[in-house]
Amino acid sequence: MGEPTMNFINPALLGFLSLGLIPIIIYLINRQRYRRRPWAAMEFLLKAMKRHQRRLRLENLLLLLIRTLAVLLFVMAMARPSLDDGTLPVIGRTARQEAVIIDASASTAATLASRTTLQEAREQARSLLLELETGDRTALLVGGLPPADTPTPRLELVVAGGPADILGQLEQISPGWLPLTPEFLISEAAAFAAEEGGDWVFHLFSDFQKADWFQEDGTELPSVRKALELLESSGGQLLIHNVAPTKPRNVSLTSLRPSSGLISTDVPLSFQVDLVNKGTETVPGLEVELLVNGEVQGTRRIDVEGGQELTLGFPHIFRLPGVANVEARLKSDDLDRDDARWFACEVVESVKILVADGGWNPDDESSESEWLVAAIGEGESSSRGIRLSPYNVEVIPDDRLLSADLDGARILVLADVSRMNPAESERISKFISDGGGVLVFTGSRMDPASWTANAWQNGEGWFPWKPGISISDPRRQVFYHWLIKDPEHPVMEYLAGDPETGLGDVIVHGFQKPEVFAEGIEVLLELDDFDQTPILVQSSFGKGTVIVLGTGADREWSNFPVTPAYVCFLHESLPWLTVQDGSRKNLALGEPLVQEISSADYAPRISLVTPEGSAVPLALKESEDRKSFLLSVAGSWSPGVYEIRFEKDSGETRSDAFSVNPIKGEGALVFADPDGIVEIYPAVQRGDFLNENESESTSGRKGDLWYPLFSTVLLLLVLETGLASFFSRARKSSR
Repeated sequence: MGEPTMNFINPALLGFLSLGLIPIIIYLINRQRYRRRPWAAMEFLLKAMKRHQRRLRLENLLLLLIRTLAVLLFVMAMARPSLDDGTLPVIGRTARQEAVIIDASASTAATLASRTTLQEAREQARSLLLELETGDRTALLVGGLPPADTPTPRLELVVAGGPADILGQLEQISPGWLPLTPEFLISEAAAFAAEEGGDWVFHLFSDFQKADWFQEDGTELPSVRKALELLESSGGQLLIHNVAPTKPRNVSLTSLRPSSGLISTDVPLSFQVDLVNKGTETVPGLEVELLVNGEVQGTRRIDVEGGQELTLGFPHIFRLPGVANVEARLKSDDLDRDDARWFACEVVESVKILVADGGWNPDDESSESEWLVAAIGEGESSSRGIRLSPYNVEVIPDDRLLSADLDGARILVLADVSRMNPAESERISKFISDGGGVLVFTGSRMDPASWTANAWQNGEGWFPWKPGISISDPRRQVFYHWLIKDPEHPVMEYLAGDPETGLGDVIVHGFQKPEVFAEGIEVLLELDDFDQTPILVQSSFGKGTVIVLGTGADREWSNFPVTPAYVCFLHESLPWLTVQDGSRKNLALGEPLVQEISSADYAPRISLVTPEGSAVPLALKESEDRKSFLLSVAGSWSPGVYEIRFEKDSGETRSDAFSVNPIKGEGALVFADPDGIVEIYPAVQRGDFLNENESESTSGRKGDLWYPLFSTVLLLLVLETGLASFFSRARKSSR
């Protein structure tokens, strides 16, 4: 632990040590010599005193020493010296080393009787800090806040009135939006104890969310146990103080999503709001609102029973294109941190889909794409004239691909296109690189040689795999089914989650066999053949996306077009190809935004408008190819909708937006029993059951010397008075 060190609480008072000269000065003044006058009686007295001169000098020097020492020790005591030794107790009161850990996670914003959990934690921590005595050492650690808002733990010596800096910091703590990570906090406490030395007691004030301390099966978290072992090895101890509210009522708003991945003007859609009540108490009269661009579009009032999960639908029609900000929020429960979700979306006008049909028959006007167009529902309207489909489909024979208006399309569908010449492939490559989406249906007409040479290009082209041979059974006696490879992909999520879509009913009699795949592809579906052949893959090329289905768009190779899964697949894949950056508009807490800006969209002045309304300037960085710019926005720790404004020198202004949503789970308000925590983690003790004597015995020892110094001064004063009286009586009796 090192050598003991002495510290002073009031070091400025050490300058008064010069007062120790006062007894010496008085003594010297009394020894001044005066003019001698003979006097018979005095001469007799002097002769008697000479016989005791040595004894008198010793008595005076002893009294002088006692008086000087008393003054010096009194000044030392007022300076409040303390001797710090991590191993041995010292004379005097044993000072305590106790730190406070505050849980400021999102769940501590829960309100019960107009008082939040965090307020209760701060009040209890404040009471503990004020119980510390002058000379004790303390510190403050905070969890559940982002790094920028988390105060750095610093040692503070307690003075009269308590640790002023820590008490001030304590009042400034507000609930954050993050969950508590006990293992991180305990590890931080262990590092602090090791750095400061001595034995430390850490008081954790928390609501103890069950998910923070236990696994789903109720067993310990290895990371928490490891952190507690580290704390013990550094001489620290953890005491827990439960501040959880009793039976809080809370309904969590867990999700806000549109019914369609593609949002178009004048096309009805519905926003789905998911709610869950993890508690046991019914929450009556809960008001749920949907807001679009800050204006309320719908309100529902419901009762949510304990343990109930439900989904509400809010219909809406957008009339204008552009970026829209959607918010769902609820009222009337005990926790506001999970009462709102945000969604930023792009509203587009009619989406043009260009279909190059390799099976076009001009004689009977039949085509490969008949089933495709019917499933898309192009041009459909309701009986009231409301447009039901956002798509405008144009079908052309594949030999007109070069002359077609590809620039006006957002999606290109290649349906069993036979040959792929260099000019066509180059045009498609540019279309994808500029951000277009391509959906490819292979089929029996596909010429592997031309596709390999011009679209695959040894893995450098836009086509994600090298075409091989086609495998089919015209008699349809050999067939295969599909296996979902990536159920979480946006194209597959709905198909994988709902068995009624009929994906399992698809029977495949023929397919194109891939030989080699490009790097970075995503396999979404496989066949259940011996090789588990990838049948649906996705790849990125430039700014765009390519999806390839290894079978046709008609019924020649499968019954896919006559199953509900066909319609579902198109209505999931087409929005994904249209708005490929939709996921980038909806971020998690702390997730950064990186966006590529074309040279045409360059603006010299860019600002980020926060949900609170403040504007933060941003800057573009030129990309390596010098053809575009990169916009980087640091991750935000406050949820809401953020607007990005681009202002050009001409005065033209355009806006983009993205949303940041809180982490799910903090609104569960399912608390762990503190006794259960102590049972699972033996290194933890209940702080509310620890009496003062036990607390002092487990605290770090730090000798405070001012008590023995004052006692010594009092003893010296009594001794000086007694000796002076004794010496005076002795002198009188010896005359």
